[in-house]
Amino acid sequence: MFADFFGRKKENSSALEMMMAFILSWERHGEDETAISSSALDLLRTYFGDRPCGVWKKFGDSFQKISERGMTESLARPGGELASLARVYLTGATEFHSVDRENEPFFGDSGFLYIPLKTKEQVKGVLALAASDKEGAAVEFIQPLECLGRLLSLAFQTVDEKEEMGRREKRLQSEVQVTMRELEQTNKRLIERVKELKALFSELENKVQELTKANRAKDEFLSIVSHELRTPLTSLMGFLAVLLEGEAGPINEDQKKFLTIAKQSSDRLKIIISDLLDISRLESGRFAMDMGECSLLKIIQTSVDELKASALMKEIQIRTNATSALPQIWGDQARLEQVLSNLIMNAIKFTPESGIVDVTTSVRSDGVEVTVRDNGPGLAPDQLEKVFDMFYQVDATARRKVGGVGLGLAIARGIISLHGGKIWVESEPGRGSAFKFIIPKSNVQQAA
Repeated sequence: MFADFFGRKKENSSALEMMMAFILSWERHGEDETAISSSALDLLRTYFGDRPCGVWKKFGDSFQKISERGMTESLARPGGELASLARVYLTGATEFHSVDRENEPFFGDSGFLYIPLKTKEQVKGVLALAASDKEGAAVEFIQPLECLGRLLSLAFQTVDEKEEMGRREKRLQSEVQVTMRELEQTNKRLIERVKELKALFSELENKVQELTKANRAKDEFLSIVSHELRTPLTSLMGFLAVLLEGEAGPINEDQKKFLTIAKQSSDRLKIIISDLLDISRLESGRFAMDMGECSLLKIIQTSVDELKASALMKEIQIRTNATSALPQIWGDQARLEQVLSNLIMNAIKFTPESGIVDVTTSVRSDGVEVTVRDNGPGLAPDQLEKVFDMFYQVDATARRKVGGVGLGLAIARGIISLHGGKIWVESEPGRGSAFKFIIPKSNVQQAA
């Protein structure tokens, strides 16, 4: 108790009362270090008498006095005082610095007690209080001051934290404001972009409607024209057959030659018209399919037999490995013959004379794979997908060697797709091409 050392304080006062008084003062001046330290010094002078005292804090490389009471120049003595402040600040230990002041009426032989303001291991500042040599060595005198020092340090730490929190809050507010402005600008841009996209969507929608109408008109035109061409063509082919067979009277060799050429041309025209009708029906979803269980072996044999004559004209050999062990498949037999005939015909077209066309099969878990391989010029990598596009020609020059309008493979892809299978080509320039497709097995075979 401080009253043990100073008779000037009222009876029954204690260090605890001073601490409570400081805490109440701290609550009133909680955001101002100068006010907090001044309140603490006033309490010291109330309890210890009007003796010099002060509070220092370290800012950067120097100490600054933030509050003082009675610290005259003669008492302050900057040189020795700064050295003591620095030692206490670095060590965190209380230190008494005795000073001989013969001419100082306040104490006589006395000095300053330097108390570190620290929380745990962090020193926030230094409290200096004038004291006698006896006080500077008395533990019961120093301990309450060290307790006050810790309270002061906590108060300073609270102020620092509040200031840091305030700075962070200002930074956050500034960042939020910047972000809000950026978001507002982004939102404006997005609104403008949405308007542009809506206008573009509306324009695209109109274009789609126009293209749909144009595509529908094109399909109708192809269907009508193909149908109208087919009727007179059928009559033409019939009359040509009658003339070639001599039923309308005898014909000489030249007439037979010319009629044969006309018959071949009409046959080719019939194929083109059929292809146009098929592609139109595939695109419009009106392609008729007669699905059922059928023999892949029979499909292969029929297709090969129909094209043997064309192969012989170029002395091309068609080889097959189909056997009766092939499983039944589920599909439209006529349409699958159309696909296979198209692939074999293409192989014959692009295979040089005396070449070989191989038709092979392999049974897989997901169906039966059929491959038609030629030893023609092959395809470049960028042509592997394009060959299945409508009207695409591998040789698009005006003087190309092989005929056709480029619909056969597109129709083949459509037919295979309707069967639930897939078709593709594997090829390299100079090494021929292998067109492959997979057809699912019949339901009975799949169950087995």
